[in-house]
Amino acid sequence: MSDAYVPGRDLQVEAGSLPLARQEVERRLLEEPTVWPDGGITEHLEHALAEGLWIREVLDDRIAERGQTSRVALEALADHRLQEELVALPPTTAGGVVVLAAVGGEPLDWVRDQHDGQGALVVATALANHRLWWNALTPDAGMDDTGLPGAGTLAELAGNTTEPPAEATIDDWLTAVPAGRVVTLGR
Repeated sequence: MSDAYVPGRDLQVEAGSLPLARQEVERRLLEEPTVWPDGGITEHLEHALAEGLWIREVLDDRIAERGQTSRVALEALADHRLQEELVALPPTTAGGVVVLAAVGGEPLDWVRDQHDGQGALVVATALANHRLWWNALTPDAGMDDTGLPGAGTLAELAGNTTEPPAEATIDDWLTAVPAGRVVTLGR
């Protein structure tokens, strides 16, 4: 069974396969052209990692790198202490915690847009075959609910006070903040 939805829109479908879900989303979006997302559609796959924990991979030209991040995350989550720490984070609107399989060069504004405004989005990237970097991204109000050390806002990571500069990437984040911290959206 495949689910599809368009964040920020009242559009969610269930279908027997990914191609059928794609067809149904396209059909519904074409029925109401005003609902069509400005930037087009970006497809994601989400896989369960553990109870209450999902990994999200964007289907783009870097899917192999994202798959590597997913494999390293799955390996890291064999440690039940990490699993318990992540599952205890505040849940997203859809329920549970999403781990975003990110790769080097990912723009911070794109990462920020993956957050639904509720709960924690865990941003993870594979640094090596068996080494995972991750931070939890939360709304400002959610920071105290994590039990993790704070590291400021996304904008502050990139040396700004309100919004991350358009050229800021996850590489800036990796350089500025050790793994296992919480960063707020700063909206």
